[in-house]
Amino acid sequence: MRHIRPAHLAGVAAACLVAASMTPAHAQEDAPRPAVSPSERVANAQAIEDSPFDINLTVAAMTDYVSLRGFTQTRRGPAVQATLDASYDDFHAGFFTSNVDFGTPEPDTEFDPYVAWRPSYGNWSFDVTAYYYFYLDNEALNYPEIFSTASYNFDDVATLGATFAYAPNYFGDDRETGTFYKANLSVPLPKDFTFSGSIGYQDFDKGLFDRHLVWDAGLTYTFEDTFSFDIRYHDTDLDPGTQCTGAFKCDATIVGTLSISTGLKALRKMALAE
Repeated sequence: MRHIRPAHLAGVAAACLVAASMTPAHAQEDAPRPAVSPSERVANAQAIEDSPFDINLTVAAMTDYVSLRGFTQTRRGPAVQATLDASYDDFHAGFFTSNVDFGTPEPDTEFDPYVAWRPSYGNWSFDVTAYYYFYLDNEALNYPEIFSTASYNFDDVATLGATFAYAPNYFGDDRETGTFYKANLSVPLPKDFTFSGSIGYQDFDKGLFDRHLVWDAGLTYTFEDTFSFDIRYHDTDLDPGTQCTGAFKCDATIVGTLSISTGLKALRKMALAE
């Protein structure tokens, strides 16, 4: 059975996003546009910003798809990923998709729909997200997972956060119940750079998979809130020779990621500036 792949999904999502951002003035380019005063432009831009509804799309290409738990999902090969997120106030729904390679003919695509609640109160931010991981053509691997995160912004000097994740049927077939704990730090640097890193611990109830520590650290450069390049070191405390052999490597590696992000509000502001 032929499935839609990440690159196709990203293209469809981008086309829908651009279409949604078009106003009647764009659809009728031959019609004269009335003059808009500077004060009206400011008011219109603020109205766009104050809108509770938005759609955002991120497309990324990377040298390796390393999971949250430190395992390669592409046998150290490259990945193309897309995330489409629709939000209304603090409520979100969307999907993440990526190519995968587990050393078998199937699956070759991961597709993860999600719903989330992401409120902020002062310097505090919270995120409760429920995912369902679909592995196309190999449904025995499918499973749900819930993430909860709390983070505190120290007046733009640094952001410190903690995450707890619960997967009652990790990688399907009633193999394990997995719990994951992570602490993360993000520090903005001059010239649009950001340093970030995290350390986590993965626990399992049955011991079919190895309990382990996982960590990462890297630098991200962001341009115009749209383009970003990330270089990141990943590692675990597992023995690469005995505990993560075969397709799921977990030894130390460095991953480069190039991504582009845009959204409905951003596109409408661009159209307003024309």
